[in-house]
Amino acid sequence: MADNESTKEPEEKKAAAVERSTNLKEIYYQRAFFGFVPGAVLILFAILSWAYPSAAFAGFKWFFTIAGPLGVIYGIWSLRESKKIEYHELICPFCEEVNVFTEDPGDDVRCDSCNRQVPIVDGEILQVYQVRCGFCSHLNFYSDKSTGLICEECDRVIPISGEDDPLAKETFDKFTTRDDDNPYDLILLDPGKKTELMISVLQKMLALNRNQVKEIMEATPSLLLTRVPFRKADMLSKDIIQAGGRADYSVTKDD
Repeated sequence: MADNESTKEPEEKKAAAVERSTNLKEIYYQRAFFGFVPGAVLILFAILSWAYPSAAFAGFKWFFTIAGPLGVIYGIWSLRESKKIEYHELICPFCEEVNVFTEDPGDDVRCDSCNRQVPIVDGEILQVYQVRCGFCSHLNFYSDKSTGLICEECDRVIPISGEDDPLAKETFDKFTTRDDDNPYDLILLDPGKKTELMISVLQKMLALNRNQVKEIMEATPSLLLTRVPFRKADMLSKDIIQAGGRADYSVTKDD
């Protein structure tokens, strides 16, 4: 979302200070690897240098003897530290994907999945609103923290505030789309020709194995998900379209 928000530099630094648990865990794993592997090699050289004093590298035997175990100890310490990482889940209000941090963010953070800035004030996630571009009809999102909004699709400015200006308010009302609280069913109409890509998309979406996904693709039209929020149905249908297929979603009909 190309949200033209005026964010102060200290706030950006504060948001950046909140680390993602997965990133921190990867750092510790890398440290463990670069501790264990060189350490094990140096221990091997230490054993050889003590066993064969006449070897060319025997003059470094004390270095090997000390550095090798230190490397292994550092690797063990890194693995132990990775076990202490805390996991605080944050559900993105735009795409509903889970982001995991080492602590609860006190300010805006960027979603790993949709790359949108999640609006947060004092640790609370703000409600996001839908607004449809009056030029290209693309659906955009904004929050109470937004001071300006540019359409993701056509890059035109979308008015999102105009309480003190009757003309601006009229324009705002024309653009705004209210949140849709109805549950939706997502239907696969055509899997398209990019079979492998579609299988990958549906496996991630439905958490099914390859054979189950292929059966769904062969039986189109197929009901993929039922009673999902509008934003999720819209986002998933776009994923299918990008993979070369066709999908549709409609309000769930209660029996």
